[in-house]
Amino acid sequence: MTTLIYLFAFVLVLSIVVIVHEGGHFFVARRCGVQVVEFSIGFGKELWGYNDKKGTRWKVCLIPLGGYVKMLGDEDAASAKKSTKNIAPEDLHKTFLAKPLWQRALIIFAGPATNYLLAFVLLVGLFWGVGQLIILPVVGEVMPDSAAQKAGILSGDTIVSINSRRIESFSDIAHIVRLEEYGQPLNIIVRRENAEKEILVPALQETKNSPALLGIQASLDAYEVKDDLNFLGAVVLSGETLWDVTAGTLRYLGQIITGHRIPRDLRGPLGIAEASGDALMGGWIVLIGFIANVSIAIGLMNLLPIPVLDGGHLAFYAIEAVRRKPLSEKAQNRLIYMGFSLLMLIFIYSLFLDVPRILQRIFE
Repeated sequence: MTTLIYLFAFVLVLSIVVIVHEGGHFFVARRCGVQVVEFSIGFGKELWGYNDKKGTRWKVCLIPLGGYVKMLGDEDAASAKKSTKNIAPEDLHKTFLAKPLWQRALIIFAGPATNYLLAFVLLVGLFWGVGQLIILPVVGEVMPDSAAQKAGILSGDTIVSINSRRIESFSDIAHIVRLEEYGQPLNIIVRRENAEKEILVPALQETKNSPALLGIQASLDAYEVKDDLNFLGAVVLSGETLWDVTAGTLRYLGQIITGHRIPRDLRGPLGIAEASGDALMGGWIVLIGFIANVSIAIGLMNLLPIPVLDGGHLAFYAIEAVRRKPLSEKAQNRLIYMGFSLLMLIFIYSLFLDVPRILQRIFE
């Protein structure tokens, strides 16, 4: 039963995010006069489908791990190869590649953009309708043999500041320690029994066997809900959240690329399925927040300039704009192959991280 719950949650979250992403491509494509041939949720054998009045085949397929929008004349992964086979001459202007460069770029950009829009709308709804849940920076538990324990941090301490950065919520601690001050010594001010105490923690370093963690957990009883946000306040807070999540993710990726940290937190499909099930069982508020975060992640990932992804298409279009002509089909195909290979390596690596962690969770 638990397995079915996690599977259902994974399909639900992924379907929502994918439908919105592909819906962005679809909506802008139609607005630009491009004929959309297929709108598919999932891959493989078609389970259900119908044709609308404008000739688009809407369908649900057997493997619910993504989806796609196929446009007239878009016959290869890079949208670089024109195909007029079986296309009537009077319909050639409806093909994707017949459109100006700026329209093609807009159609591609619309996918990630709608992922961000979905996240923004969900966050505004949560902040305005429910309020902002703030986990206070109170230490609930100190992990044995952790950096925090060795430095003298105790359960019940309130973290006031880290390296002169004011701490307002428990999430600020993880953000500062793992991103902004990663690899730096930590000067931590804690409030203990109405008095402030300075605690020095040596620089935390990540290894293959040990993540760079301070080693503290939040107190489950120390939280507050700011439910006095008006609509404008919810909009501003949602925008700040989108920015913080995006900037933090890019900073984390930069640290991996430069070799300053190990990608221990990388999650593949199994990891997302695990987190989806946890979110579903945490209640609808947690689930909505999780969908917003996944939508941001999918939108940002697709904007990376990796061939095969939307960002790779946009990179090709940027080169085309500078050169006044597109890259050759051969060059694009080579880059696409390299991009696909990179994504497969990341996928395989994510499995090596996900499988042992999930098995340990099952049998512990």
